[in-house]
Amino acid sequence: MFGSSTWLGDILTFLAAIIVSVVATPLIRKFAVRWRLGDKPNGRKIHPDVIPHLGGVAILFGVLAGIAFTTADNIHVILKALPATLLVVGLGLVDDTRNLAARPKLLVQIVAACLLVSAGFRLFTGVDALDSFAIAGGLVSLVFIIGMLSTVNLIDGHDGLAAGIALIASAAFAAIGAMEGADGVVAGSLAISGACIGFLIFNFPPARIYMGDTGAMLLGLTLAQIACLITMRSPTANTFAAVMLILGVPILDTLLAVARRIVLRAPLFSADHLHIHHVLRDSGLTPRKTLAVLYGLQLVLAGIGIAAVRGGALPVIVGFGVVTVSFVAFLRAMIEGRAAQVRAADAEAAQALARHVAAAPLSFQSSFSTNLNERRSSVGR
Repeated sequence: MFGSSTWLGDILTFLAAIIVSVVATPLIRKFAVRWRLGDKPNGRKIHPDVIPHLGGVAILFGVLAGIAFTTADNIHVILKALPATLLVVGLGLVDDTRNLAARPKLLVQIVAACLLVSAGFRLFTGVDALDSFAIAGGLVSLVFIIGMLSTVNLIDGHDGLAAGIALIASAAFAAIGAMEGADGVVAGSLAISGACIGFLIFNFPPARIYMGDTGAMLLGLTLAQIACLITMRSPTANTFAAVMLILGVPILDTLLAVARRIVLRAPLFSADHLHIHHVLRDSGLTPRKTLAVLYGLQLVLAGIGIAAVRGGALPVIVGFGVVTVSFVAFLRAMIEGRAAQVRAADAEAAQALARHVAAAPLSFQSSFSTNLNERRSSVGR
């Protein structure tokens, strides 16, 4: 999405994104409150009340303000990504206001991913069998982009989580861009980082506004764009591994969602209360401590990812070792959590049945007495 820039432009990009996001977020919140546009509690959200959303629009304004300070060399790449970006933003706005079903949403996401791939965005894996063939490489890129549109959305069930993870990931991408001399990647990443910082002021627990699907899909798409550009500049296995590690927490949560639903024989697209943040909250952690754990995991993976770009095999092995251990630990906790939910539901059902049985004789006796009195009154008349 981005070409080249200067250090002064990077600073202005970062500051402009923060300022515009800080100014726009409360204005968007007032608009959402005025028109009663908000997130209702459900299987994925932890909040008990309706919270205004559409915060993704403020993030968009922040990113656009930051990009305005990049150099003219970036305009060409920005324009190539513009159709897919506008389509995703439009999809998010419709979903936030109309609550679209999963299938039409996925269809539009596929179209957006196709637009991006056809514009030249490719994810290189460092595997010749995939990278050397246009069809194979295009399919890998499509799956990655569509996946990123969903992964950020899946972790957006806890105050401050999606924006904080995107902030850490984009900051790591900026570091890799600086290492590789990809100044435009630095500028684009800083625009995302600044917009997330401005939004987090209002989204940190307890949140006063949510980003909604507009923000989650926008962040997923822009992070996917930058990841593609990084691998396009350095198409090695280490760079691919670095990108995957930097996006580690959202990818990990998505893989866990698929794995636990397969293990528990649940529908793949069903909402549940077993995401990583749910597991941590159920263990007794407060919202802010939950964020601290997940921010910490994301920082570790991002740091290892940065080291993996030029660090040989060791950082990659360590990084995927951390991911594997985390995957096993969280999956076990999720399966145990589901078992606990089933036991709690069974206990509640048993208690309800017991209350019903206990009340049944009284109900029968009351009904019998009423009928007897009516008969006596009738005889008296």
